[in-house]
Amino acid sequence: MFRLHILHGAACAQATAGVRLLRYLATRVGYRYGREVVAKGNPETLDMVAVGRTGRIGAPEADHAKRDSDPWAMIDVFPLPAFICGPDGALLRYNKRAEEMWGLAPETGKGHRFGGAYRLYNADDTPIPTKDRPVAQVLRTGTGIRDLELVIERRDGSRVRVLASIEPLFDENGAIVGAVNCMQDITMARRVENAWRESVQRLAATYAHAAIGITEVDEDGRLLRVNETTCAITGYSREELLGSSIFDITHPDDRDWDRDNHHRQAAGQAEGYVVEKRLIRKDGRVIWIDVRSSTVRDAAGRFLYGVRVVHDITDRKEAEQRQKLLLDELNHRVKNTLATVQSLATQTLRGAGSPEQFRRTFEARIVALSKTHDLLTTRNWQGAELEEIVAEQLKPYAMDPARLVLEGDAVALTPRAALALSMVFHELATNAAKYGALSSSEGRARVSWKSYRGENGERRFKFKWEETGGPRVAPPLRSGFGTLLMNRAFADVEGQSRLVHAPEGLRFRIDAPMSGRLGRLQ
Repeated sequence: MFRLHILHGAACAQATAGVRLLRYLATRVGYRYGREVVAKGNPETLDMVAVGRTGRIGAPEADHAKRDSDPWAMIDVFPLPAFICGPDGALLRYNKRAEEMWGLAPETGKGHRFGGAYRLYNADDTPIPTKDRPVAQVLRTGTGIRDLELVIERRDGSRVRVLASIEPLFDENGAIVGAVNCMQDITMARRVENAWRESVQRLAATYAHAAIGITEVDEDGRLLRVNETTCAITGYSREELLGSSIFDITHPDDRDWDRDNHHRQAAGQAEGYVVEKRLIRKDGRVIWIDVRSSTVRDAAGRFLYGVRVVHDITDRKEAEQRQKLLLDELNHRVKNTLATVQSLATQTLRGAGSPEQFRRTFEARIVALSKTHDLLTTRNWQGAELEEIVAEQLKPYAMDPARLVLEGDAVALTPRAALALSMVFHELATNAAKYGALSSSEGRARVSWKSYRGENGERRFKFKWEETGGPRVAPPLRSGFGTLLMNRAFADVEGQSRLVHAPEGLRFRIDAPMSGRLGRLQ
């Protein structure tokens, strides 16, 4: 409650200002205020009423008389920094909190005008000259200022950010007799606000420009927010995505599982989940994405939205698929190679007259096979050139170019055909070096191949091995491993072969289509 005290005579003008001050100060801290005007005859001698608060407010009851005679005493117990200036801006009174804010205790009425701040700045840190301080403006215009943000600089260089509210004080004739300034320290509040604003801006920048897709979805899976990377991953614009369902562009085979998990998350049965799924881009291309979904809930635990971090893992998935295919292919090739080695060992053993002969022959055939493997490996097992295969098998018998001639078109063989033909060429070269044209100084070997079109327009391939000038050739009494190998090899590449033991030299010919298992012309 408020106790009303009647003031008379010379204290009237001061009381008027005091009432205004108390009303203003009470308003700033939420106090109720009151005023009572009692007429005592002549209207010009109205008694002015100042308001004092009963009870404990920082001053003992014994000080009531002092406060009653000095209505400005209320400022001393006011909970916010406050000060009063005269009509010329001279500092008349201030409380302890103002002294703490300024960092000094200026003497009143002696040189300090418009407050006790060492320096004063606008909210944007531009300096305010003394003559233009807000209190000076109020004294000039008679118009109050509310919640003006200012920066006070103390003598030690520290700064305090405040909200200032300034009211002019008038006498009973309406003349300005001073101004009262109330301040509220908002330094910490501004720091928190600025930190929050920077955090929001930083989060927004991270959200917008993150190298991964970030989306927010409602409980039904509709997109509420997407970033640029999400648009790049899906191929859709932001406008096309917002309001659509995340399940609309999910691959049909992955849709049910993803939807069930999202509904469980929205229902509070799970806080989030991780899934790798396929997504259908706007251009129709199917890609793989990694989705990590988490939940945002309100204080009551209700689902607000889900945050989904999306990463394009198509390259990784394709690499995994390639790796699987490579491992499967490697497994297949190893099995085939082991089968080939086993066959070579069995057939070599059958034709060998002694363990030493078996060792030499078997070792040579294994070396021939490994050389072709080396050629294929350098080309990532994509195939090999026919000329490379022939040259590699004849390299141990390098001699005068006139005695060993290689000529033909560029032909790329499949890995399967390259392995098969390399063994054939090895057998031909070994036989020529032991018994045929390459075993004598006068012998010659000509290896040629060419492409042509068959009767139905099919591209075909012819290969010839012709020996001359060597020892006379007689048909063998029995077919050896070389003959068996040649017949099997060209059946494998869908071709036909013919081996002729002519007296003047061995002849071997191949005729095969360029499609299918053999290879292709370049």
